[in-house]
Amino acid sequence: MESLLAAFGAVLLFFGLVGVFADPGPLAGVHLLGALVLLGWAGARSFRRFSGLASLSAAKGGANTVVQALLAIVIGGLLAFLSTRYSKHWDWTEAQEHTLAKGTLDTLAAIPADGQVDIIAFFTHGNEARAKEELDKYTHASPRVHVRYLDPEQYPGLAQKFQIASKEGVVVVCNGLCETAKGTTKAVDVSEQSLTRAVRQAVSSKKKVYFVSGHGEVDPDETKGSGASAVKGGLEDENATVEKLVLASAKEIPADADAVIIAGPDKAFADRELELLDAYVKRGGSLFLMIDPDQDTHLEGQLKSWGVEADSEVIVEQQVQLFAAPSLGVQPVVTKYASHPITDKLNGQPTLFRLARPVKRADPNDSSVTELATTSPQSWAEADVKDLLASKPVALDPAKDRAGPLSIAVAREFPVGDGKRPGRLVVIGDSDFMRNRYVTQVYNGDLFLNATSWLTGSEEFATIDRKRPRVAMANITQAQFASFRFMALFLLPEAILMLGIVNWWRRKT
Repeated sequence: MESLLAAFGAVLLFFGLVGVFADPGPLAGVHLLGALVLLGWAGARSFRRFSGLASLSAAKGGANTVVQALLAIVIGGLLAFLSTRYSKHWDWTEAQEHTLAKGTLDTLAAIPADGQVDIIAFFTHGNEARAKEELDKYTHASPRVHVRYLDPEQYPGLAQKFQIASKEGVVVVCNGLCETAKGTTKAVDVSEQSLTRAVRQAVSSKKKVYFVSGHGEVDPDETKGSGASAVKGGLEDENATVEKLVLASAKEIPADADAVIIAGPDKAFADRELELLDAYVKRGGSLFLMIDPDQDTHLEGQLKSWGVEADSEVIVEQQVQLFAAPSLGVQPVVTKYASHPITDKLNGQPTLFRLARPVKRADPNDSSVTELATTSPQSWAEADVKDLLASKPVALDPAKDRAGPLSIAVAREFPVGDGKRPGRLVVIGDSDFMRNRYVTQVYNGDLFLNATSWLTGSEEFATIDRKRPRVAMANITQAQFASFRFMALFLLPEAILMLGIVNWWRRKT
């Protein structure tokens, strides 16, 4: 009987200790009290049997029971203590709801080994639960992220230093200890997107990106489908400042330009403008060209001097749809990429283009030019562009058309010398893929942002964010959650252990 009482007492003691370290409350106290009663009772019965000169075997059995109970207590206490010092997370949700996105993990990995990101979450006492739930993911993902939760009313000096005026909570992110860090950023809310943006702004230098205008290019401020406000927002999330540049009135490309983007021009560039672009690239600048077919921009001739050829044809892709015969289209889907920092992390994910032209090496033997993305073998470069745009029937004519696969994007570097970073160039034969209408389709936005990250020298951030399905959630009250936690942490495990002990006792007796 003493063994049964001691086993029950050990179970209650174990879960009582878990309750003390996990969430102190009346439930933990009830468990500990019950454990003391049962273990004391078992010990008293064993002592009486021993003092009453019971058989030696019975005395040994009682002593063994007490020793086993004490060992269970020690082991249970150590496990409960260690669980508060070392934790391991498992995310068993179908959509990986509690796992940070790949882009966030890459941002945390970019923190220098000898660096530290200090985060102060200013929340009034009792209102930090939502922030803690999200920030705990960051501290578990990187040992170089440290988080403190401070009540602005109890630390008015720090709150004033960081201009904390909101009582709803503000998260301050610093590169180094916040009290001494020169540069700090603030997260607008506690979502992963806002927190990661703040961390990235803290650990990376600010970049300046110019969109050239004056030739009918895509407008980064335009919110309609033909505009590029979506990629502008993405660049700002990548810690970049976006401005427009009227090349015709500029004496030179601004010295603070980390990258210059020319997207979808439909007017010709003047010779002087081409000279400015050539000088900019050759002094170590970065240029991103997206030029559509059937447009004479004079950029084509300049590209040849850079070792790149933008053909005048239009890429036609054979499309196969379920329950339909094969058809021809001008929206090539690309899944084959070269090994390059821009495309390495796309991992074969599709990008979609619309009315694109082939872009390739001017010299097939020029290894300095990388053909980043190629279409399928079923595609070809259609030479009868006017007939194609007029919706007239077209077909592959080996005499004048080129069969696929075809290169649709290239990248190259220009050595500058003197230890300076080389000039960089990316050319894509389509601008529609980055417009608001198409940029959210498949992995178009990732291709654009990865290319810009490489151009600005931030290729360590080039990545794709996980595309997550909708997460099914249930809204429950605090009391319902407490009941569920009680069942999960105490009731069900205890019931299973108790039944196992009873079964063991019955077999023994």
